[in-house]
Amino acid sequence: MTLSQEAGMYRLLFSIICLWLVAGCATYTVNYDFDPEADFSRFKTYAWSPSERLGVGELTAKRLRIAVNGEMATKGFGLDPENPDILVYMSAGKERRVDVEEWEYGRNERDAVGGAWYPGRYPFAPDGRDRFEVRRGVDTYEYEVGTLLIDVIDAHTNELIWRGTASGIVDPGKTAEQIQDVVARMLVNFPPPKGE
Repeated sequence: MTLSQEAGMYRLLFSIICLWLVAGCATYTVNYDFDPEADFSRFKTYAWSPSERLGVGELTAKRLRIAVNGEMATKGFGLDPENPDILVYMSAGKERRVDVEEWEYGRNERDAVGGAWYPGRYPFAPDGRDRFEVRRGVDTYEYEVGTLLIDVIDAHTNELIWRGTASGIVDPGKTAEQIQDVVARMLVNFPPPKGE
């Protein structure tokens, strides 16, 4: 294996490790908070807030509403645009980010024979001196971080009673699955568990 082939192999390996680390971080962070004085047991119906402004495309917005409607239905809440107990307000957005990774490795010609490592045994230079080579480079990784906010407002008092947030790396090829998963994880704590 030549030096350039070996350098290419190490660079490829480094890139794969970095992508694996980014993918390993591709989970969403989900949090929620609520008004401890609100009586969630009296809420049975909901409607979408007319002031909602989603910072995402039309199809993504539709998927978000479908996911929320599905989760609310499983929790026994009925959609009632005319006389709701609570209003659901959603906002979402994406932000493009770039990670820059510097890499470097060095090797001694004397230490490698046929791709295997034999420390300090076979001098390649005719004069017997070691030759040390250092390779450096920079790799960049572009990705999008999505943020979703779901607010639940008491329709009679117009007060915020529950808020869920989620943030994480967006996988463009799995938008529908990610939306369903994130919304389910967010609303698992709505209404908030008793005793909190």
